[in-house]
Amino acid sequence: MTTAEPRDDRPGPLPGTRAGDAALASAVLLTALMEVLSTRVPGAPVLPGLLPGAAGTVAGTLTATALAAIVLVRRYRPRRAYALVAIVSVVQFAMIATPTTYVWPVLAFAVARAPGRAAAVLVLGWAGAVAGFTAAGVPMFGDLGTAAGAAVGGGLVIAVLVLAGGAAGRYTRAAARREDRIREETERARRSAALRTERARIAEEIGSGVLSGLHRLVGLTRRWEPAGAGGTVPVASEAELRALRDQARSVLAAMRRVLGILRSPDSPDPTDPADPPGSSDSGTGSPGPAGQEPRAPDRRRGWPLPDRAGLAAQAAFLVVALPAAALPVPPSLDPDLARLLGTFGLPFESLPGLLVVALQFALIAWWRTAPVPAVLIAGVCTVVTAGLGATNLFADTSWLLLVWGAAAYTRPRWSGPAVTVSTLTWLAGAMTFGYASAVGGTAWLLFACLGTVPVWVAGVLVRRHRLETEQRHRDRAEAGDRDAVTGERLRVARDLHDVVAHHVSAIAVQAGAARMAADPAVRAEAVAHVAESGRRVAEALPELEGLTPDPHGVPLDAAGVAELVGPSRVAGLPVTVSVEGTPPADTGDAELFAQRILTESLTNALRHAGRSGTRVRVVHREPVLEVEISDDGPVPGHRPDGQGSGLGLVGMRERVELLGGTLHAGPGDGAGWTVHAVLPRAPLVRGDEAAPAPISSSAPIRSDPLAT
Repeated sequence: MTTAEPRDDRPGPLPGTRAGDAALASAVLLTALMEVLSTRVPGAPVLPGLLPGAAGTVAGTLTATALAAIVLVRRYRPRRAYALVAIVSVVQFAMIATPTTYVWPVLAFAVARAPGRAAAVLVLGWAGAVAGFTAAGVPMFGDLGTAAGAAVGGGLVIAVLVLAGGAAGRYTRAAARREDRIREETERARRSAALRTERARIAEEIGSGVLSGLHRLVGLTRRWEPAGAGGTVPVASEAELRALRDQARSVLAAMRRVLGILRSPDSPDPTDPADPPGSSDSGTGSPGPAGQEPRAPDRRRGWPLPDRAGLAAQAAFLVVALPAAALPVPPSLDPDLARLLGTFGLPFESLPGLLVVALQFALIAWWRTAPVPAVLIAGVCTVVTAGLGATNLFADTSWLLLVWGAAAYTRPRWSGPAVTVSTLTWLAGAMTFGYASAVGGTAWLLFACLGTVPVWVAGVLVRRHRLETEQRHRDRAEAGDRDAVTGERLRVARDLHDVVAHHVSAIAVQAGAARMAADPAVRAEAVAHVAESGRRVAEALPELEGLTPDPHGVPLDAAGVAELVGPSRVAGLPVTVSVEGTPPADTGDAELFAQRILTESLTNALRHAGRSGTRVRVVHREPVLEVEISDDGPVPGHRPDGQGSGLGLVGMRERVELLGGTLHAGPGDGAGWTVHAVLPRAPLVRGDEAAPAPISSSAPIRSDPLAT
């Protein structure tokens, strides 16, 4: 729907579907036919129109059909359709003295829902109809004054309906704008959260697999920096050059693997709000069975509260019903008309009837939040008020709104039976308490019941259209999130390459060249290039370190592990720690990766299992580092959080695979969850391996070995 109103009354179609239009037009047709036929039955009070008898019935049927056709085009030309309704209503009144009323709020809703100003259009259309009723009423009443009074009286009824439809249209338009704004804000927040999650993941990978190696590499290159201006470069030994080459190759291998992760098209979708079954954002916790959605929390809810739309609809009915209840009924009025006007009033003479009518008006507030029980209760209330002689026309009319709400906001398998039971209840009460004699017989009642069918069908179609629209919005938002995340991954990959890749590659190549050079001058020149590249890498390190707050980590001794589990303990997670063996003096890749796995597992243990007893075990051995985190399962009453990012377990496996280790994450011996990782301490690329290929920021990752 466009925001600016184009010329020629073409603001664009209103929300909806053709099937929904057809269903609503059918409901209007049946309602209009009932209004027409109710005045054509024998004994019904009717004014003399131009076409009495069968001709009048045919004319009324044709005008009712015309009104239904106008409803079909209201989404595309709402203002023209509203003007046509005024014309057709005047023609119908002139021919059979029966203006159709219930189509007016439908068209008023469409005009108010469309872009642009609506008040002037609604007032002018209504005023034109009143003028037409006055002109058509002169032959019926015999004088202009009586015709004008009758037209104004009937016009007031239409005005109330137009006011209700227009208010509903404006409210719906404002609500749609509010929902669009909220959806846009939600999408922006979700996209920002997805980018934050991805950046955090990238930072962990860079911090764990690259930065520590770069620091070690820079430390090695500083040995050959000249000692001041004109200083000489220290002589590099064979062992030093080999160590330098191996370290450079190890960093390049780490960068290749990290960039491979960043560029991988099969990376998990960080925009998915639910953890994949069996691979949730957890090292701990209890995911649901494969292929099933996470179970909804076991919440004990009371009666749902009304929403803003429910309260607005209730207020609209009361604004119309209360003034109508105060209208006096002249004693000289025709008894049939007096009885009809009497249904506008409130049954103050019957306290039980007044309470039931009050309940009918109260149920309107739940037309969206609890429509199925509301429509069932309303059907019973209609029968009770009829039996007590306390019927209020506006309270009974609210039943149609509840039928619509049940169809539009609950599943058809629930709304269909509820509407059927409520309709049959109303029919039984009407036949029992004399509605049939008031409106023209049982056949008319059965015909009236059919009017609920297109109303229900229209509601079901509107619900389907709304759900499909919401799904399209979600799909578009998720596609945008994926594009943004993919762009961020590629941007970081390019930045990572542009900052350090060719400098590290140069170190590896120059170190190899220095080893192979027989001429001392050539070797010295190569070592000078190594020192220069090391300085360039050192200059780039602060920018890379800004991606992660802790590129170095802490030693995994008793004090270091206690520091890592401290935040989880403060959050209420009872954690016991066991450290076996002595950590090495230098924090390597295995220690950094183990820290990430440990902290992530503790976070997810608290999320998925609550304050469950958790054990952390760290084992230092010469070839490997082992870390194990296990819990006792969800504590009673804890509702597992199913809103993870879906990256936890995948991120763990990627880190472990970078080192060639193993990872187990799944149910433990008891009811809990266990994560057990074995991380080799060997370099990412051993000294006797073939060197990696150069890394390109744009070309695909390659595994071709490079000669040193």
